[in-house]
Amino acid sequence: MLKPAVCTRELCVFSFYTLGVMSGAAEEVATGAEVVDLLVAMCRAALESPRKSIIFEPYPSVVDPNDPKTLAFNPKVTTVAGSYLEIKKQMDKLDPLAHPLLQWIISSNRSHIVKLPLSRQLKFMHTSHQFLLLSSPPAKEARFRTAKKLYGSTFAFHGSHIENWHSVLRNGLVNASYTKLQLHGAAYGKGIYLSPISSISFGYSGRNGPLSGRQWPALALSSRPIQSRFLQSRNLNCIALCEVITSKDLQKHGNIWVCPVSDHVCTRFFFVYEDGQVGDANINTQEPKVQKEIMRVIGTQIYSS
Repeated sequence: MLKPAVCTRELCVFSFYTLGVMSGAAEEVATGAEVVDLLVAMCRAALESPRKSIIFEPYPSVVDPNDPKTLAFNPKVTTVAGSYLEIKKQMDKLDPLAHPLLQWIISSNRSHIVKLPLSRQLKFMHTSHQFLLLSSPPAKEARFRTAKKLYGSTFAFHGSHIENWHSVLRNGLVNASYTKLQLHGAAYGKGIYLSPISSISFGYSGRNGPLSGRQWPALALSSRPIQSRFLQSRNLNCIALCEVITSKDLQKHGNIWVCPVSDHVCTRFFFVYEDGQVGDANINTQEPKVQKEIMRVIGTQIYSS
């Protein structure tokens, strides 16, 4: 992935801590607080999910402050969880494991995720919680760019419940069809499911999957309450805007697209909504005006390198 990782063996984890690799947590909290807030929400959602034994991957590798030779968390044992200067002191008062868990949540994220400033946000998505999200490792991104030169690309949405994104940010967006990770049906075969229409992907952003005939409302930005810098609710919906290779492998069944080649799909943006609110249901990524707006935002941030 985009950031270094460490195996779960006690010695490796202990070295990871003592060598100071995880000491950047303070800096991360100071400079990317909104991202840290989102990472914690994703971790909590995965941990609280009835599917946590499947989707809470990777599992926290946190050294026990009272016994540096052992790990504090065990996937088979339920532990109330979570061990900076002032932040660490406050967290230590609550639980000595709170700060180590926060360090792990931050450091185990192997994706590049950055909160977008207001001037670089996609206004038609109607949320202030917008992030640039590159979840593909450099090797996959290189293969993607090679394929793009051959076949071209376009943009489409991918919806999934927030409990699944803890794993996506650490393992990448994968083809989960016919595996234990599959949550919804695979009516159109094996692959990563996408849609150019926002309402379809919003329907998959909840745990219960597609909405039976229900259409998400088109929300006017002016009618939305002023949103906090941080997430205020545990009731979160989220979707990603992905770039997908337009080769013959991409199967289009109306507005439901299936890409069986995981190397042909890369996340670009991530949008979070609170308390059941969602963006405009009528967004179509194939409309020229929408594509122009996407490229306005994405151009200098991804392709300038």
